[in-house]
Amino acid sequence: MKKIKFSRIEQPFTCTIITDRNPEDCRRTIWHSDYDGTNAYQWHLMMMEGRYLNEDSLRPVFESTVKPILVSYYRWDYEKHLNIDEEKRIALLLDGFRWGADGIDLEADAFDPIPGPPEWSEAARAYSLNPHSKPREYTTNPAAVERQKTVIDEVHRLGGEVLMSCHSRVQLSVEQIVSMALDMESRGADIVKIVRVDTSFDDLLITLKTTLELKKALKVPYIMGSHGQHSKIGRVVCPMLGSMLAWCTQPLSPGGYPLQPPVRMQKTAWENIDWVVTQPAEKQVWL
Repeated sequence: MKKIKFSRIEQPFTCTIITDRNPEDCRRTIWHSDYDGTNAYQWHLMMMEGRYLNEDSLRPVFESTVKPILVSYYRWDYEKHLNIDEEKRIALLLDGFRWGADGIDLEADAFDPIPGPPEWSEAARAYSLNPHSKPREYTTNPAAVERQKTVIDEVHRLGGEVLMSCHSRVQLSVEQIVSMALDMESRGADIVKIVRVDTSFDDLLITLKTTLELKKALKVPYIMGSHGQHSKIGRVVCPMLGSMLAWCTQPLSPGGYPLQPPVRMQKTAWENIDWVVTQPAEKQVWL
């Protein structure tokens, strides 16, 4: 069966994050998640033991499901910053694609890493809480942007898709996010993803408002989300407002992000909420 493209899946949908350390456990996660009804996968290759980052180890995992799989290799895992050469990191992403992935997750600061404190550190916490901090994972450096476009063109030439992501690590306004998203779209991304920080439910309302504004502004599918415990409701609601998917976990997998809901819980939430609008306001009964 030919895999459906990531951007063509009926929205909103669930996407399981694979965080296992070896191919056998990755296949187990896929097996359980397929049965739970997940629609797609994003495989965090940076979580894998280095000895498995080769075609013989990875290709059987890609071939173990008919659901599409995107690969990512961030500069961090869920515990610490990773000291990896930028050229090697991007090369591993492209290798993963050539070995069977359906697309890649390319950060919006690829080839020009934006400096800042190491992820998961106390300094990183202070950075995120400082309203004057600049967004991470986003560059407008012309040389870096051109190299990003070259990578995107190569993936497209081979029939794949590119999700361009920005984990900003800061609180961003609606206007900032829309401007960044339009710029990322212009680089050729098939999907745009931006994550901001929510420190309160007032912040969450900004995330929800931005989700609606991106639907008006972009021509490509997008993923709007946020970090922080106040984001948990947003992980259910943002996809109901236009964000294309919900990132989910398989509880059997170690090392994941605790705020991402299990696949079954996410699907159950959507199945038990009616958010379909069938009539314009002027035809509705308000009493």
